[in-house]
Amino acid sequence: GLEDQIARYKGALRYDELLPLRKAGVDYLALGHIHKNYSVEDWIFNPGSLEANNIEEGKYDRGAYLVELTPSGIQASLQQDYQQRSIVRLQVRTRGEESETELTELAVSAVETAIAQGRLVPNDQPIVELRIEGTVGFERLSLDTRHLQQTLQAMSQALIFLLKYDVEEISFQSPTADEASREQIEENAFLDLLAGHRDYKKRAPELANALVDLKNRCLVGQDDAALYQYVEDILTASSDRQNSSS
Repeated sequence: GLEDQIARYKGALRYDELLPLRKAGVDYLALGHIHKNYSVEDWIFNPGSLEANNIEEGKYDRGAYLVELTPSGIQASLQQDYQQRSIVRLQVRTRGEESETELTELAVSAVETAIAQGRLVPNDQPIVELRIEGTVGFERLSLDTRHLQQTLQAMSQALIFLLKYDVEEISFQSPTADEASREQIEENAFLDLLAGHRDYKKRAPELANALVDLKNRCLVGQDDAALYQYVEDILTASSDRQNSSS
């Protein structure tokens, strides 16, 4: 393969290294290995692979050359009139406001839209990649990506469905004074965790204080039933205030 045809390809030949062949009378040089179609100066030809080997190669032209050697020169035409399996790449961008359910709905909608637009044809058994990127306002591992992938593969009838789940949780870090007590540091830590969660951020200060209190109740040995009741009372009271204010 020749250098500068694809990124990060090591050990490739330079064009200058092939020029002696041209000077020796070679009219047609057939190359291979690189899965992308290219030609150089009408005497070096690389058809690419007949099929893509991975998702990235879906953007390359590829096929087979039909070559005629004539007294007037070389006639090389790239043949692509065969069924190449389609490769479809989709993307969902998150803003940190979506719940797990809403994010699942966005992923399903992305596949449905691609089908409606004709970009994705289930009967062709395509190869599909859906990349979910951005930030989430919940613990990222709480989304059942395995089940989501199975759902989307069934919808698209993809031969291979790749789900790339590349998101970060919203994070906060409140400033803490050097003279802060251990309890203040703990409360700030709870506050940061809650502020990054879409369901708790509006009640973060109140709930952070409650978590510190809950920890103290655990340390003094309060029984489990009382602790569960305390948590239920806090969440119920907080939820009631949120509903009344809305």
